[in-house]
Amino acid sequence: MDELEFRRRIYADPETTDSDVVEAAKEDEKKRHFWNEQKKLDQQLKQALKVDVPDDLANKLIWQQSVDEFTRYKRKNRWYMAMAASVAFTIGIGLTMWYHQPLSLGGQALAHMQYAKVEQAHSKLPVDLNMVNAKLASFGASFSDMIDGVEVANYCHLSSIRSLHLIVNTPQGKMSVFVVPERNDISVPNEFSDSEFHGEGMSMEHAKIMIVGEKGADLSEMKKAVTSRLQFSA
Repeated sequence: MDELEFRRRIYADPETTDSDVVEAAKEDEKKRHFWNEQKKLDQQLKQALKVDVPDDLANKLIWQQSVDEFTRYKRKNRWYMAMAASVAFTIGIGLTMWYHQPLSLGGQALAHMQYAKVEQAHSKLPVDLNMVNAKLASFGASFSDMIDGVEVANYCHLSSIRSLHLIVNTPQGKMSVFVVPERNDISVPNEFSDSEFHGEGMSMEHAKIMIVGEKGADLSEMKKAVTSRLQFSA
């Protein structure tokens, strides 16, 4: 057995009893010395690994695992807890408004605007023209071009009417665009406002549109962007 093969076998198992390895060691003092050195090293490593286990180690490990899992849970759910608190706050505002006054479509749009600050898209895909048009298709409508800055496109309900709510990031702050299907029993106000937001409504061929922005924001550019792009199938 050559030197390379002998060393490879010894490295693999210093305690080997293979006859060809034993025979090679008997015939060569150098190989025998190398084998003895590896056996000693192997014994030292095994001894170093022999550490007394504390009696309460299992309890400590279970406790530490529980602490680590709780820490990860808090970190992972901090955003969800904040979102839940924001949604609960928004719902409280909305219910208060609905209780104290009969909300028109404009009033409900203002209530939704509070939620627009924290609302996230239901889909993880980026909001693009195809996504928006897929949602508008149920209204028999589509955009010819994408409106710049659309961050969220979700369905919502205004007076129990399924509508499309677009949240748009503009240089003047967040704006909401509501596309409400045409109904004879509803109307949108030309203007509406509260202490924080104001909006404007308009009627198009087969839908009613409401634009809502922060108090003092100029809504004319957004109205123009919507009316110039929104088209309806025959």
